Amino acid sequence: MKTRQRILVPFTHGHSGSALLRRASELAASGEAELLVVSVLDTRSGFESDGPAGSLPGERAARLAPAEQKRLEYDLTRHGLERAQATVIWGEPRAALSALIRSWRPDLVVCDNRTRRMLPARTSQDGPEMVRIGRNNTFARLAEFFYPRAEGHA
Repeated sequence: MKTRQRILVPFTHGHSGSALLRRASELAASGEAELLVVSVLDTRSGFESDGPAGSLPGERAARLAPAEQKRLEYDLTRHGLERAQATVIWGEPRAALSALIRSWRPDLVVCDNRTRRMLPARTSQDGPEMVRIGRNNTFARLAEFFYPRAEGHA
């Protein structure tokens, strides 16, 4: 198996986030790899600022970032990933993650269906390799039973 040098994990809290961290720890344990777990605070808003006294979405994200950083570090410690780097970024999720991928240049991105939508569109030749974690809960299996995937479709 190919050893990974840099592994990026776009993280969301909850059950799928725990599955992402478990899978990333398995991949990082197989070799000496740098692991970066990133939480993205979305600054897009459906509401405009209410005049000069209103706070901008970036200002709100900057206020929320320290608490999110602590929560992210707690989740990493809970999953035994003390060596992993944790960071919080904010902005439009695709643009923020695209800039991070260009600057950090990971070899592998571990994602699920939810975090895959936050990643920039790519072709098979450019960008890092992806490992997608599937959901194994009862409702997901039931949905696949009633709506099976068509062969040859994405």
